[in-house]
Amino acid sequence: MTKPFIIAVLLLLLSWKSMAQEGVNQINIGFDAGITLNEYYQTPFPAGFGASLKGLYGLGLNGQVSLTGNYLYFPLDPAYILPAGENLSLHLIPVLAGYRLNFEPFFFEPQLGGTLFINHYKNEPNTYSESNLEFTFAAELGYIFNNVELGIRYQHAGPALFQLALLGIRAAYILPIGL
Repeated sequence: MTKPFIIAVLLLLLSWKSMAQEGVNQINIGFDAGITLNEYYQTPFPAGFGASLKGLYGLGLNGQVSLTGNYLYFPLDPAYILPAGENLSLHLIPVLAGYRLNFEPFFFEPQLGGTLFINHYKNEPNTYSESNLEFTFAAELGYIFNNVELGIRYQHAGPALFQLALLGIRAAYILPIGL
């Protein structure tokens, strides 16, 4: 628990000096794709897709505080043959807070938060879902041009033997807002 606290204090100290300056506020609506990187999830769920919504609050000329919500759907690999009427899928709902450092036109954004893992089982006529919430951290690198943002991120969540590491790719449309 000490590690997330130290990271949160570090992010606060990085943004402290820029709070007196006026920043840019925006909302980003995006499409996400994810590729799992570790064996536990890579074999049954190699890739997924989804959508994201990110709010950015400007704290200065070069920094923004972010709040990101995603939904990622990972279908079962077609190589797995299940009995007729059965299906299995993984759904992720991460919510992450972060601090974006802008280096026009590039940015770097470390993030902390939690991910809701939902394993959905279907066995006709019944369905069953199992969910748990896990600590998550991520780091995103991106490029902004006009009103489009492209990013790539490493995201990690879950306990030791069953953690999920993924490489996320994101394309988003930027909607500037005035507050």
